[in-house]
Amino acid sequence: MTLALTSAAADAAASPPVVPVPAAEVAAFGAALRLLTHLERGERIDAAALRSAMEAAFGASDTTGAWIWKTAYDACEAATVLFLQKYGKALFRKAASPAARLSAITKITGLLPTHTRRSEESQALQQFSTPTPLGLAAVTAAAIAPGDLVLEPSAGTGLLAILAQISGGELLLNELSDARANLLAALFPAIAVSRFDAAQIDDHPAA
Repeated sequence: MTLALTSAAADAAASPPVVPVPAAEVAAFGAALRLLTHLERGERIDAAALRSAMEAAFGASDTTGAWIWKTAYDACEAATVLFLQKYGKALFRKAASPAARLSAITKITGLLPTHTRRSEESQALQQFSTPTPLGLAAVTAAAIAPGDLVLEPSAGTGLLAILAQISGGELLLNELSDARANLLAALFPAIAVSRFDAAQIDDHPAA
C-alpha cells in the first residue's frame, strides 16, 4: 500500500509533483510534522515527546513492532529538515556570518535527542547522520552559491542537503536505504532520489 504525500514545508511558489511514499514513511513524516511544532516553539524533544509523536503517527507503540527507535530518530532529523525548509533562508539572512549561523544551528540541534539505539540496517549500512553544525561547516567551506549543482551521494534524511539548498545549490540526491530514500522523497518532493550504492556512484553519472 502506498499513499501520496507532499512536503508541507515546500516553498509556496513551487508546485512539486505528488510523490508516492510507502505507508511507513508517511507515518514517519507525520511524526516529523508533530515534532516540528516542538522546534518551532523552541522546546526540547525528549524521549517522552518523541515516543508520543511516534505513537500518534503510527497508531501504536514500539512494543508492538509498528516502529523502531531508529525510525524515531529519522523523524527527528526530518523535523529538522522541515524546520530549515520553513525558516532556514530567513535564519541565514538574519545570521549573516558563519559564526552566527553556527550558533543558531547548534541551538536547534540542542533540542533533539541523542541517538542511543541503532537498528540492524543502520549497522549494516553504516548510517551515521552528519551533525547539522558539521554540515554547516562543510557547506560553508564548499562556498556553495546559487547555480551550483550539489550531489549528496549518501543523503540520509537530508540534513546536509537542506543546508546546501538554502545556500542556493541545486540538489542531486542519492540514498541506498529504501526507508531513508522514501523519507527523502517526502521531504524533497520536487527532486528525484536515486538509490545507488554511493561507493559506486561514479558508475552512474546521471545520478
